[in-house]
Amino acid sequence: MVTPPIISNRPPLLTIEDLNDDLNYLPIPQDILQLQVDTLNVYENRISIDTFPPEYQQRIMGYYRFSATRYNSDTGKIAARTEETLDIL
Repeated sequence: MVTPPIISNRPPLLTIEDLNDDLNYLPIPQDILQLQVDTLNVYENRISIDTFPPEYQQRIMGYYRFSATRYNSDTGKIAARTEETLDIL
């Protein structure tokens, strides 16, 4: 008997390369880029926050909580606005 394939409705995970667009004025350390990627993956429901260790879960929630949710930009990169700060996570 053949095992049926597991169907996942989640989009593929983002990587650091997806965020690198050379529009940053200051260099961003690799660990912060990874934290940004992990936060986006959790926010967009690409991965569950429960897959990370508890300490890193707190770091993701803190990064999301204190990061900008909206800003004006001449480059067209505008963050999505969210009224409920931690309800998503």
